[in-house]
Amino acid sequence: TGDAAPEPAVSDVEAFLHRTLRPVLKLQNDPILALVAADLCKRVPGFAAFAPDDARERLVSMLKTDARLKRVLLGLVLGMLTADELAFAVENDAEVRRRVMMLVVERVRSQAEAVQARG
Repeated sequence: TGDAAPEPAVSDVEAFLHRTLRPVLKLQNDPILALVAADLCKRVPGFAAFAPDDARERLVSMLKTDARLKRVLLGLVLGMLTADELAFAVENDAEVRRRVMMLVVERVRSQAEAVQARG
């Protein structure tokens, strides 16, 4: 039936997430943290002195609302993909973008102290 068609796409994206995106994010961890820290230095004076909970909250807020930073981080991740992986990402653009940013936000939030130390 036509109702079953979306499910394979979701499971394909899920497989792509585990097989491709997570390893790329792990590989690009330092550049991701460095870019976020550099952006924070420019936009949020005194970020290094924020309390840990406030720092995490500010990071998450910035990553969710700053369109320019989101594009840069997405480009950093997608630029590491092979031609076939990129073709899949383009074909599933909205879902892949959403998942990349979800993973980036979680990765940066969990390493807020490292981002503060770079600032």
